[in-house]
Amino acid sequence: MYTQAVARSWLAIASVIVAASGCRDRATTVEEAPIVGHTVPGPRDAAVADAAPDAAPWSGGFLRGTVVGMGQREGHDRPLVLDAATGTWRALGGGDVGLFPTEHRVRDGLLCIQVRGADDTEVEQLAVVRDAAVEPIGPASPMVRNPTVGPDGTIVVETDVTSYRDLFAIDPRGKVRRLTTNREGNFEPALAPDGRRLAFASSRDGNAELYLQPMGTGPARRLTDERHDDWGPTWSPDGTRLAFLSDRDGSERAYTLALDGGAPVRLTRDATPRGGEASPRWSPDGTRLALVRGAGDQLAIDLVELATGAVRTLTPAGAIEPAFAWSPDGAHLAIVRRGPPTVVRFVRVSDGVEVATVGAEGELVRWLAR
Repeated sequence: MYTQAVARSWLAIASVIVAASGCRDRATTVEEAPIVGHTVPGPRDAAVADAAPDAAPWSGGFLRGTVVGMGQREGHDRPLVLDAATGTWRALGGGDVGLFPTEHRVRDGLLCIQVRGADDTEVEQLAVVRDAAVEPIGPASPMVRNPTVGPDGTIVVETDVTSYRDLFAIDPRGKVRRLTTNREGNFEPALAPDGRRLAFASSRDGNAELYLQPMGTGPARRLTDERHDDWGPTWSPDGTRLAFLSDRDGSERAYTLALDGGAPVRLTRDATPRGGEASPRWSPDGTRLALVRGAGDQLAIDLVELATGAVRTLTPAGAIEPAFAWSPDGAHLAIVRRGPPTVVRFVRVSDGVEVATVGAEGELVRWLAR
């Protein structure tokens, strides 16, 4: 059965929940504390604010698209959208639910995972958030995770609504179709850039392996065959390769796999890797992969040039940076630095220069094309 990889799938949202819970622990009045560029998060961190050095005024002229974070409003987790002109965050959504933002826009809104209830009564469901309005879509169950969206607006999501864990497609009209029926579990779907193929992890043959399935008709094809776990597939922009994670070499490392044949290739070649690797993400032009490397309080963002294998570390010594997002044009990375105070740094990829910083409430950042 799928063991380690099941836990990792859970962590895909749990890490977001933990980040938000950290804010809840620090204060119950987050909604009263606006976040301003080049400042600490707000009054709840007044002691830190007094100790912080003077910083240059916010300037967001380089921003293209929409930067999304997360924080608490009226006792609930909410998506926060960064205002490029002022460097402040604006909350989306409402109602008696938590909303955890994904990296996708559908139906002219932000796709979120909605969480209603608490503890063993908790129910999750996808929702499209437009300003204050929240539109639930698709199946509701204790676990709704890892949505992926195709170019036509089709959503594929992992849920336990009818089984241990299976994949369901939701078409643009809202019609739901079950894609997998294995009792062992299917996880972490990733639609190809053309929307015609679906990569995912499954434990149907024992341990976790990667599979490729057409979105029309036809069976899934096994892509990896390893006695250890493979999980977390992400597509290259041209749809010819996958990046994924595996513990086949001991610690959790990132690999790439060409879909026209050949064995997986380890992304980094350190003889003595510092901790594990997580969250490999392709640059929009497909020439680089960024990822989180390290363990515990030693987390850094590294950038790998795929043509040469050269690795650059974008995190200064001593900093802890657990999350990042590519800009839509690939020119910048938004990088979360753990505090206090927690901030989002905007780093220019070409030379690693930090061009702006904005305070943040949680350890989540998304950067959408619009």
